[in-house]
Amino acid sequence: MRYTQSQIRELLSISVDAFRTWRDAIPALAMHKGHAPSFTPGDVVAMAIVAELVRDFGVRVSTVGDRFDQLFMECRGRSWLSLENCVALIEVDNLRLVDVNAPHRSSLDASTLSVPCAPIISRLRSALTATETDDVQGYLQFPPTSVTTQPEQRGKRA
Repeated sequence: MRYTQSQIRELLSISVDAFRTWRDAIPALAMHKGHAPSFTPGDVVAMAIVAELVRDFGVRVSTVGDRFDQLFMECRGRSWLSLENCVALIEVDNLRLVDVNAPHRSSLDASTLSVPCAPIISRLRSALTATETDDVQGYLQFPPTSVTTQPEQRGKRA
């Protein structure tokens, strides 16, 4: 499944201007032009991680755009199931996705921001399924109207 810019902005509560700024600062986003669905599920998770870092930690996208580019490359082509067990580790000069179940997780030697993907994916799933349940009924093409019944005519034949 592919997502459009407007779907992603709605899912992540991002303004048009913020998305435009991100696209200018992150080379991996710059290649997505137009309104056609072109973002993969991995791209959505990467943007959700960026949104969380911006909101929770005040990270400026323009200052770490190259590392966010690395994040998009790491997430691209991966399903939500494979990303669910990952943690994004953002260091001063590096970004990596690490599997939380990996037995040989390397130690942290520098200041690091850690963003687990599982809660992000859970929120994305909830948001997507919430919009699906609202539309189960669909839209009625014609408004409901009341219909009067005519009394039966007995004994008369035409």
